[in-house]
Amino acid sequence: MGGKESKPRSRRPMTPATKAVLIFAVLMVLRLTIFRPELASDGKPRTTVLVQRVIDGDTFDLDDGTRVRMLGIDAPEAGFGDKTPEPFSSEATEWLKRRIEGREVALRIDYPKTDRYSRTLAWVFEPDGTMVNERMLREGFVKLLDDFGLPADLEPELRKAEAEARVRRVGVWARKSKK
Repeated sequence: MGGKESKPRSRRPMTPATKAVLIFAVLMVLRLTIFRPELASDGKPRTTVLVQRVIDGDTFDLDDGTRVRMLGIDAPEAGFGDKTPEPFSSEATEWLKRRIEGREVALRIDYPKTDRYSRTLAWVFEPDGTMVNERMLREGFVKLLDDFGLPADLEPELRKAEAEARVRRVGVWARKSKK
C-alpha cells in the first residue's frame, strides 16, 4: 500500500527536572505506604509510642528516653527538689500513671514540636482514641492552658471539658481557685 513508513522515535534523555519529579513521586509513595504515621479521624498524623514513666501530671518519658509535655493542660506542680507540692498534684500524677504508664499511646505533635526544656509537646491519645489531655480536664485533674493558643479542631471540646469539671466542682475545682 502506499503508506508512509514510520520511523522509530529515539528517546530523549530525562531532564534533571523530570528526574527530580520522579524521585519525589517515589519517595512520596514510600512515605505513604511504608513510613506512614498513623492517621486519626481528624486527619492529623499520630505516632504510637510506649510510655516508660510518668514524671508528674502533665509530663512523662518514653521508652526511647524522649520526655513529653502534654499540650493544653497545666497540672498542679509536683514540688520537685525543695519546692512544696501544690494541692492535688499527687492525685493528678497517680491518675496519669494508671492511665498510660507502661502502655502504648498515640502522640499528635503540632507546631512547636518542643518547648524551652527540649520536651516534645504533644496531644496524647489512648488506643481507643480517647484524648488523655481532655479526659484529665474533664476529671478535674488539670486546668486548661491556652496561653499559646489551642488548635481549632480541639479547642471546643477542651473548653467544654474544663467547664464541666468546674460546674461539678471536682479535682482542682473542688476548692476555691484563683483562676
